[in-house]
This record gives sequence, structure tokens and C-alpha cells, in this order.
Amino acid sequence: MKIGFMTNYFYPATGGMEELNFNLAKELVKQGHEVHVFTSDRKDGKIFKKEENIKGVRIHRSRLWFKYKYYLKFNPGIAFKHLKYNLDVLHFQSIGFIFQDLALVLRRIFTKTMVIDTPHGPFMALDKYPWWQTILRNIYTTIEYPINKLYHKSVQDNPKQYPWMEKYGFKKGTITFIPPCLPNNIYDKAKGNELKNKLKDKFVISYLGRVQEYKGLEQVVRVLPDLIKVNPNVVFLAMGGEVAGEYNRLKKIAKELNVEDHLIIAGRVSDDEKLQGLDTSEVFILPSEWEAFGIVLVEGMARKCAVVSSKTEGGRFLVSEKEGFLYDYKDLDQLKKCLLKLIEDEKLRDKLKEHNFKKAENYLVKNLVKDFERLYAEK
Repeated sequence: MKIGFMTNYFYPATGGMEELNFNLAKELVKQGHEVHVFTSDRKDGKIFKKEENIKGVRIHRSRLWFKYKYYLKFNPGIAFKHLKYNLDVLHFQSIGFIFQDLALVLRRIFTKTMVIDTPHGPFMALDKYPWWQTILRNIYTTIEYPINKLYHKSVQDNPKQYPWMEKYGFKKGTITFIPPCLPNNIYDKAKGNELKNKLKDKFVISYLGRVQEYKGLEQVVRVLPDLIKVNPNVVFLAMGGEVAGEYNRLKKIAKELNVEDHLIIAGRVSDDEKLQGLDTSEVFILPSEWEAFGIVLVEGMARKCAVVSSKTEGGRFLVSEKEGFLYDYKDLDQLKKCLLKLIEDEKLRDKLKEHNFKKAENYLVKNLVKDFERLYAEK
């Protein structure tokens, strides 16, 4: 099969979505498929080759002329370049982007390609925005409704997304659940020791992902004073690239609370440093305001962490009493109780870690690729 992906960014650009799509694309190539990716040519000041073949994945990049915040991207080339290729399937990896919507319309008009979308979340998913952004969201979701009806099939990241997906125009009866995939090497042994040595003898609570305000790291910093009263060796390890100076804001809060020595900022980490950080962790936390899935929770599980998550769509799906704890976003008392329980109860913590280690294997890309192949083969 000739399979296309359309996504905002792709490897070697870094990020959770970039890694997810690259892992799936590589696995599809291993299964004998021809895979093309249509994406932007730059991210975070880095400019990538217009045409590239990496691990058998054929990448076609269009110039991103400018962007404003997350959704407003001016990259018209992405709407047309895919038409050069006779694809069996074109799998979109988001909603709410003007030129990807145009690509969908053109693909439906001029070809018989099956078009599929994994929206990964609603357009502007948070509950509260400034009034002008709220108006923009209402206008654009109205426009999106008939566009989303053009998809032959769609994929939900967790089994509870279909209600809002139907409201966004995705056709009832065409929505399939396939979870995001872990890379096959997530169980590999970490090669380095630098981060491990730095955190030796510490009780590590870790976070991995983009660091910005809605991700909720401030909550963990604010409960640190109570945690270190119980265990003075507790540290909060933050791994990931920041947005809008968020690390400085967290440092300021930590200093005000006199816990700056218990906040460890690793910043953007390599794959090996990520494994080191997770391996030193007793608890992995995802304290976000919103998550469609939260593949980093499963990464934490694969490295034998107990997990704590806010009650997001993804958190509710992935975390029960068998894996760890859920709490209400911004409820610091609940969060503190969850973390203190895991700090104090080593037997419980070890039981959760062993369960999570085994559960994560279900999400390896080699075990889920067949689900995508079946979806692509359906007519």
C-alpha cells in the first residue's frame, strides 16, 4: 500500500506527535508499505531538507512562511504537494489547520484516495480562552463541521472521544479506536549515567513533555513543601522543552516556597537522557489541564514508574487504581494526598510499578501496527 501522513511537523523535529508519527511510519515501512509524509520544513528555528528519506520514510516538506501561536500556520504548499503522489490512503494527524483542510478538499475532489483523520483532540481544547479566542473557536468549529464529514474514517485516541468527534462532524459509525504507540525501543537499557548519577539517592517524581502553563507543573511545585516534610529527598524532575519562559516562572515559584533545591530542570533531553530520568523515577506525573491520551504516561509505565494524572480524557482511560492515582486538575489537596500515599507506601508503589511495566507492552508500535493496516485496507 502507498500510505501518506499529513502532519504539522515530523522527525527530526522534536515533540510527542513527531515521535508518534515517526515510529508508526517506520513500522509501516518494515511491513512493506510505501510511506510518504507531508509536513512543514521548519520548527523552533531549525530548517529541514525539502525532500528526505529517513529509515525508508519519504518526507516531503513545504515551506512554513509564518505562524502565530499553535493553529495559525501559513504553509500553502502542504495543500498541494501531496497531489503529486498516487496514494491509497492519506492519514491526517490533526484538525483546525486551514491548509490541511484545503488538502483534504482537494484530495476528495481529484482522487479516490481513502482519507482518514486522527484529530488527537478538539480545536482549541482548553475550557477557557480570552473572549476573542472564544469567538474564533466558535466560528472555526462551525466551518470545520462540514469539512470533517469528508473523511472516510477517523481514529480516536481514547474510547471516550467519539461524543465530541461527532459534534465536530466526524461521521457516526466511522470512528475507530486505536491508541497512540510506544517506540519498540522503550524497554531498552539506558546507555548513559550522567542524569542517573545526579539523581542518586533521591525520591524522584518526574514529568516529561512540553513545558507550558496548561501542562500544570506549577501544581507539583506548590505541593513540594509538604512532600519534603515527609521525605526530604523528594525532587521534582522536569524534562522537556519550554514555551514562553515557563521554566523561569516555575523557578520563581520554587524560590518563593524555599524548595528550589527540590526542582530539577533537565530541559529538552535526548532519548537516552529520557530513559535515564524515567529509570530514576519512582513516580511519573502528568498534571495537565487537558490531554487526549498522554503517551508519556505509558512511557513512564514502561520504565517501572507508578503514575499520577489529572482527570483528563487520557488520564481517565489510562489510570485506575491498578496503575496509580487520578486527581482533579488544580486540586492541590488531592494531588498532595496522591503523592504522599505513593511516597509513604513502598509496597503499594512496587505493586503499581510491576503492573505498569507489563501493561505498557500492549502499546508498542509493533503490536498496534496491524490495527492501522486493517483500517487502511477497509473500503
